[in-house]
Amino acid sequence: MTPKQFLDLVEIRVVIPSVAPLMVGLAYSQWQYARVNWLNAILLIIATISVHLAVNTFNRYEDAKRQKSNEFLREKAQGEVITNKQVLHVAETLAGIAVLAGIAVALRTDYITWIIGIISFLIGYLYSAGPKPITNTPFGEVVSGITMGYFIFIAQVYVNTRMVPTINVLFQWLIVSLPLTIFIAEIMFANNIADHDEDEENQRQTLVHYLGMASSKKVYMFWTIAAFIEVIIATFVGWLPITSYAMVILLPIVIKNARAFIRRPVKQETFVLAIKNLVIVMCGMTIVILAGIWL
Repeated sequence: MTPKQFLDLVEIRVVIPSVAPLMVGLAYSQWQYARVNWLNAILLIIATISVHLAVNTFNRYEDAKRQKSNEFLREKAQGEVITNKQVLHVAETLAGIAVLAGIAVALRTDYITWIIGIISFLIGYLYSAGPKPITNTPFGEVVSGITMGYFIFIAQVYVNTRMVPTINVLFQWLIVSLPLTIFIAEIMFANNIADHDEDEENQRQTLVHYLGMASSKKVYMFWTIAAFIEVIIATFVGWLPITSYAMVILLPIVIKNARAFIRRPVKQETFVLAIKNLVIVMCGMTIVILAGIWL
């Protein structure tokens, strides 16, 4: 297996959904609670990214078993073919790294971190495995958005601050992380929009299958705009620093990318725009929250 094949296999290009809530969570921990535990944060980053890559790889393994061919594992230039066994070994290794890092950070905190980790691992498994993987259902976008956008954000803030997660606190964290949750879900949504024809052939009944292509594009645009409205609301109620109002300057760029994608939803050409939008929102939120520290 070549390095390029490995990076393609684990889908390193879409690791941003794991990184986004980790970065924003770090900034938010410092702004809201003036607490950051760097060792805990680094261990959580290793565990989270490893889980994400393991799930991506295991998803490839399950898809290869269901489909007649696995051309995505071939690198024609070098003529090498990755076997299903190799794919499974990569997934198991990444999962092992995630478990070790996760246990380390859990031992440094308490049972709440264990609960978050166990739930995340369980959802990660059910997302790609079993008789009816979540990724093959209309709930893939919601599950991926909440698990990665909200749960990872909670984990990052908690291991840094040890703030007691009461109902009020969890609700506040939900509102703060909601833009990330939306744009992470939109990456999954964009993927399913671009893969609609292929998914229909493979009998993957995603949200796009039920909404139809035209309605899916409208929903995609709606949530793109709604995420920025939510940032304004969270800032107005004081759950984000006043500097967060500056996020509105990014809205035209994000809308432009979203429109370019829905005009031509081709995986190899425009899917990257969905990832770019999350990067823009991640960087924007991190910067405005850090700026709020000095006000």
